Amino acid sequence: MSWIGREDALSELGVKPQTLYAYVSRGLIASRPDETDPRASVYSAADIAALVQRRRSGRGRQAIASAAIAWGDPVMETAITTVQGGKLIYRGKEAVRLAADATLEEVAALLWQADSPSPARAEGTEAASGATGKARLLAYLAAKAAC
Repeated sequence: MSWIGREDALSELGVKPQTLYAYVSRGLIASRPDETDPRASVYSAADIAALVQRRRSGRGRQAIASAAIAWGDPVMETAITTVQGGKLIYRGKEAVRLAADATLEEVAALLWQADSPSPARAEGTEAASGATGKARLLAYLAAKAAC
C-alpha cells in the first residue's frame, strides 16, 4: 500500500485539514503514524484516489447507481436472503409472494425464525382474499365485523 503525507493528501483532495481528519475518523481514508516522525501521520494514497474519483463522478442518481452496480452481484450467502433467477428470496420464500400473501407479522416471524403464531391472524382463520392489499384489508374487516 502506498502512503502520502499530510500536505500531499490535502493538495490532492483540495480540502482543509479538518476535513481530512473527518474523512479519517469516518473510515474513508486509512492513516498510520509516519515512520520518520511519530507526531505526524501518513494517509493511504489509494483511499484518497478513490475519494477523489467518487467526488468527480458526482452524486446524481446515475452515478450512484453505476457505483452500486460496479460492485457486482452479492457474494456473501446468508440464511436470510439470496437472489435466485433475478428474484429476491427470504428464507426460501419469494419476496413478491410474501408481500402478496403474508402479513407483516408473518414475514417478521419468518425472518426472525419466531415460533409463536402471528397475533394478527387467529389460529384456524384464513388470510383474507383479494387482488390488492386494499381488497384484502376490506375483506378482513368485513369478516371481523361479521363475528
